[in-house]
Order: sequence, then C-alpha cells, then structure tokens
Amino acid sequence: MKKIIFMALLALIFTNVSAQQTTDLAMRTNDNKTDNLDINSSGTSNNSAKYTLESYGGNTNTQSVFEDEHFLGGTTTIKWNQFLKNYKRVYEQTVGLSGSTVEIIKPTVFNAVNKINNYYKKIYKNEALNREAITLSLNHILDCANLLCYESDIKKIEQEIKNAKDTKEILLVFDSIKIIYHQ
Repeated sequence: MKKIIFMALLALIFTNVSAQQTTDLAMRTNDNKTDNLDINSSGTSNNSAKYTLESYGGNTNTQSVFEDEHFLGGTTTIKWNQFLKNYKRVYEQTVGLSGSTVEIIKPTVFNAVNKINNYYKKIYKNEALNREAITLSLNHILDCANLLCYESDIKKIEQEIKNAKDTKEILLVFDSIKIIYHQ
C-alpha cells in the first residue's frame, strides 16, 4: 500500500513539474468577438500579416534530458526542442507489453513545421540560401508554432495549411502571422 501511495505521489509531482515549466503565454488579439483570430488591418507594419498572436513572457530555456541538436544550432536548437516538447506527449505503458505511446498535439501544424524544416535542410545542404536567412525564417516559424500550440481555435490557419499545395505555400501561411511580443 505504501508503494502505491509513493508511486502516485511521484506521478503527481512529475505531472506538476512538467506543467509548470512553460512560462510563455499566448493570447490572441480579439477585438471582433465573432472571430477567434484577428485579421489585421492594412495599417500595420507587416502588410501581409493576416493573423496576430501575442506573446507574454520571455523565452524559456527548459533543459530536457535528451535534446535534439538542430542543424542550424544556437537559438534554433532551443526553439526546436521547445517545439518538440510542446507538440509531443509521450505516455509510458505499464500494463501489458512495455512500450510508449506518442500523441501529437495539433498534427497539422506539427507536420507543416517538420515539412518546412526538411525543406530548409535541403536548401542549406545545397547552399541555395545563406544560413542567416534560413535561421531568421525558421526561428519565426518555430515562434509561431510554439504560440499556436497554446491557442484554442486555429481552424483558419490549419485550413490554410491543409489547402497549401507545396512547402512554399505553407511558408506563406506562417509569413502571414505577426507576433507581438510583450515583456
């Protein structure tokens, strides 16, 4: 009985710690109550922005046991690992055959970001675009994806991603998102 109570407490502690590690909060600007994501007016500095996301708080430098090193390194590695942590949930099975189940949160966004990452990896290997341009674009996409993970209704963005015919059109969807950072 003591062992069961101890295991339950450990599970509660680990669940509580993982829930408290994310300090970024994302809120969408919602002046129009009929729409969950605002469509920007042409008076903004980014004329192609259709969606606005707001970020409250700074970037978290969460350290996990196993970190994937991104091919661009540096800040992109931190954002990539945060992206993987936000979108992948791993559940360990204790009954029956041992193994684990991986759940992907918002698979449309997750698969789109992975597709863009592979696209940029090919471009980087072929030296078709310089490293700074790829890093700047991929960091913006990872920031958008990390904020979209916390959004409750992103049906319009997901629909645009699904309707995209190729990777370049998916890039245009992420370019249409403007992030407002609040400190």
